[in-house]
Amino acid sequence: MLLPAIRAALQNDAGNTFDAKQAKTALSFGYEWQRFPEMYAEWEKQFLDYMQPHNTDFFKGKKVLDAGCGNGRFAYYAGKYAREVWAIDLGPAVEVARKNTASLDNVHVVQADLHHPPFPLESFDFIYSIGVLHHLPDPEAAFQNLLRYLKPGGEIQIYLYWQPERRSIKSALLRTVNSFRNLTTRLPHWAVHALAYPSALAAFLFFVWPYQVMKRVPALRSVAANMPMKQYAVLPFRVCVNDQLDRFSAPIENRYTKTEVEAWLSSAGLKKFQVIPNFGWLGTGQKPESYAS
Repeated sequence: MLLPAIRAALQNDAGNTFDAKQAKTALSFGYEWQRFPEMYAEWEKQFLDYMQPHNTDFFKGKKVLDAGCGNGRFAYYAGKYAREVWAIDLGPAVEVARKNTASLDNVHVVQADLHHPPFPLESFDFIYSIGVLHHLPDPEAAFQNLLRYLKPGGEIQIYLYWQPERRSIKSALLRTVNSFRNLTTRLPHWAVHALAYPSALAAFLFFVWPYQVMKRVPALRSVAANMPMKQYAVLPFRVCVNDQLDRFSAPIENRYTKTEVEAWLSSAGLKKFQVIPNFGWLGTGQKPESYAS
């Protein structure tokens, strides 16, 4: 499940495609999900937040592809609502995903590269890729490729990191994080894992706990609403540690403005597309019945 398996998954039919940086990214996430395999009750609400504007009824009777399933937390909830779910991931995270979805007979986990999914074209009613595409060398090309596996009339849902478009606390924090990433992405995984704990503690000290106090004070609620990292106020501390490991260890990280995400959906020829903020950008759209790939 380590480099040889990832190399095989990355190779195309000609056997001549291998991106070492993408493989390193897959191993990074494999390390992460093997250390943070937990399934929390909070994941159900998070899953539905990432599926906006779709609700649970949307999934009924649908065949779904989870493109980049990680530890399987979203594939599990998709499986509760959908007819059938196929979940793919490139690295060793698939072993964790299989364990976390083992109780659902309609969820199938496969190790595969989402550039070359092992499925017939136009075979899924709904495809989602949450927090994955921005970690690829060419995210938009991967997005366009996923559309080939979507049935005409089917819908696709993606989540991408956002790029702040104005100066703010969030943009300053992001610049600081990016400067640290230049170092941490070169460190061994165990070292970044160790650093993730003090990083998460700092997030709680400077942002999460102050947010929890300020939101209770009417005069400070507007300030609280703009606090970075406030989403961790309703999540276990280990989730923040997990995300710090994610942020500081993945070698590839791309960020986008709302306009750029809208351009993806428009240039793909999708109908009824929209981009919604959710600590990043949720992009959703429908593949036309007549689609020129």
